[in-house]
Amino acid sequence: MRTELLNYLKANLSGSITAAAELPWSSGDSPLYLTNKKRVYLAEPVTKQNSVIQVLSGDDIVETVTTVEGYLAVDAKNRPIDLDSALATLRVAKDLSSVTDSFRKEFDYTATIDRDVMTYTFEYRFYTIN
Repeated sequence: MRTELLNYLKANLSGSITAAAELPWSSGDSPLYLTNKKRVYLAEPVTKQNSVIQVLSGDDIVETVTTVEGYLAVDAKNRPIDLDSALATLRVAKDLSSVTDSFRKEFDYTATIDRDVMTYTFEYRFYTIN
Protein backbone atom coordinates (compact mmCIF):
# COMPACT_ATOMS: atom_id res chain seq x y z
CA MET A 1 0.00 0.00 0.00
CA ARG A 2 2.76 2.43 0.94
CA THR A 3 4.66 1.64 -2.26
CA GLU A 4 1.63 2.38 -4.46
CA LEU A 5 0.98 5.68 -2.66
CA LEU A 6 4.64 6.65 -2.84
CA ASN A 7 4.85 5.89 -6.56
CA TYR A 8 1.74 7.98 -7.21
CA LEU A 9 3.03 10.91 -5.15
CA LYS A 10 6.47 10.84 -6.78
CA ALA A 11 4.87 10.96 -10.22
CA ASN A 12 2.22 13.59 -9.43
CA LEU A 13 3.72 16.04 -6.95
CA SER A 14 5.24 18.85 -8.92
CA GLY A 15 6.89 22.05 -7.90
CA SER A 16 8.70 22.60 -4.64
CA ILE A 17 6.99 19.81 -2.67
CA THR A 18 8.22 16.28 -3.39
CA ALA A 19 7.83 12.77 -1.97
CA ALA A 20 10.62 11.06 -0.04
CA ALA A 21 11.24 7.32 -0.13
CA GLU A 22 12.64 7.28 3.42
CA LEU A 23 10.52 6.44 6.43
CA PRO A 24 9.73 9.33 8.81
CA TRP A 25 12.34 8.39 11.40
CA SER A 26 13.80 10.69 14.05
CA SER A 27 17.38 11.71 14.61
CA GLY A 28 17.65 12.59 18.27
CA ASP A 29 14.62 14.72 19.10
CA SER A 30 14.01 15.95 15.55
CA PRO A 31 11.83 13.98 13.09
CA LEU A 32 13.19 13.77 9.55
CA TYR A 33 10.21 15.62 8.08
CA LEU A 34 11.06 18.67 10.23
CA THR A 35 14.67 18.60 9.06
CA ASN A 36 13.73 18.26 5.38
CA LYS A 37 10.82 20.61 4.87
CA LYS A 38 8.62 20.41 1.75
CA ARG A 39 9.08 16.64 1.53
CA VAL A 40 6.23 14.18 2.03
CA TYR A 41 7.08 11.18 4.22
CA LEU A 42 4.92 8.05 4.52
CA ALA A 43 5.12 5.57 7.39
CA GLU A 44 4.72 1.80 7.06
CA PRO A 45 1.12 0.57 6.84
CA VAL A 46 -0.65 -0.54 10.00
CA THR A 47 -3.42 -3.14 9.70
CA LYS A 48 -6.28 -3.58 12.15
CA GLN A 49 -9.09 -6.12 11.95
CA ASN A 50 -12.60 -5.71 13.34
CA SER A 51 -15.18 -8.48 13.48
CA VAL A 52 -18.26 -7.23 11.59
CA ILE A 53 -20.47 -10.31 11.82
CA GLN A 54 -19.74 -13.21 14.14
CA VAL A 55 -20.70 -16.61 12.75
CA LEU A 56 -21.20 -19.76 14.85
CA SER A 57 -18.91 -21.78 12.58
CA GLY A 58 -16.04 -19.43 13.46
CA ASP A 59 -15.69 -17.97 9.96
CA ASP A 60 -16.47 -14.42 11.04
CA ILE A 61 -16.82 -11.63 8.50
CA VAL A 62 -13.94 -9.32 9.23
CA GLU A 63 -13.33 -5.72 8.22
CA THR A 64 -9.65 -4.95 7.69
CA VAL A 65 -8.48 -1.35 7.95
CA THR A 66 -5.05 -0.52 6.54
CA THR A 67 -3.75 2.86 7.69
CA VAL A 68 -0.78 4.77 6.24
CA GLU A 69 0.29 7.92 8.08
CA GLY A 70 2.16 10.72 6.39
CA TYR A 71 3.88 13.99 7.24
CA LEU A 72 4.71 17.23 5.49
CA ALA A 73 6.36 20.23 7.12
CA VAL A 74 6.61 23.67 5.53
CA ASP A 75 7.76 27.11 6.61
CA ALA A 76 4.76 28.80 8.22
CA LYS A 77 6.01 32.30 7.41
CA ASN A 78 6.76 31.61 3.73
CA ARG A 79 3.99 29.28 2.62
CA PRO A 80 4.92 27.45 -0.62
CA ILE A 81 2.93 28.64 -3.63
CA ASP A 82 2.10 25.06 -4.62
CA LEU A 83 0.95 23.90 -1.15
CA ASP A 84 -2.76 23.82 -2.03
CA SER A 85 -2.00 21.82 -5.17
CA ALA A 86 0.16 19.39 -3.18
CA LEU A 87 -2.58 18.89 -0.57
CA ALA A 88 -5.06 18.19 -3.37
CA THR A 89 -2.66 15.62 -4.86
CA LEU A 90 -2.29 13.97 -1.45
CA ARG A 91 -6.08 13.75 -1.17
CA VAL A 92 -6.55 12.31 -4.67
CA ALA A 93 -3.91 9.61 -4.00
CA LYS A 94 -6.44 7.66 -1.93
CA ASP A 95 -8.34 6.86 -5.13
CA LEU A 96 -5.49 4.85 -6.65
CA SER A 97 -6.67 2.48 -9.35
CA SER A 98 -4.17 -0.15 -8.13
CA VAL A 99 -6.08 -0.44 -4.84
CA THR A 100 -9.11 -2.35 -6.11
CA ASP A 101 -10.14 -4.49 -3.14
CA SER A 102 -11.12 -1.58 -0.87
CA PHE A 103 -14.79 -0.77 -0.56
CA ARG A 104 -14.05 2.50 1.29
CA LYS A 105 -11.04 4.82 1.00
CA GLU A 106 -10.54 7.79 3.31
CA PHE A 107 -8.04 10.61 3.66
CA ASP A 108 -7.82 13.38 6.22
CA TYR A 109 -5.20 15.68 7.65
CA THR A 110 -4.54 18.10 10.47
CA ALA A 111 -2.29 21.12 10.44
CA THR A 112 -0.34 22.34 13.46
CA ILE A 113 1.98 25.29 13.86
CA ASP A 114 4.99 25.17 16.17
CA ARG A 115 7.25 28.21 16.07
CA ASP A 116 7.80 28.86 12.35
CA VAL A 117 6.92 25.36 11.09
CA MET A 118 3.51 24.23 9.88
CA THR A 119 3.22 20.44 10.01
CA TYR A 120 0.56 18.52 8.13
CA THR A 121 -0.11 15.09 9.58
CA PHE A 122 -2.30 13.03 7.29
CA GLU A 123 -3.74 9.56 7.20
CA TYR A 124 -4.93 7.22 4.46
CA ARG A 125 -7.41 4.50 5.46
CA PHE A 126 -8.38 1.60 3.21
CA TYR A 127 -11.22 -0.74 4.24
CA THR A 128 -11.70 -4.30 2.97
CA ILE A 129 -14.02 -7.16 3.96
CA ASN A 130 -12.61 -10.66 4.46
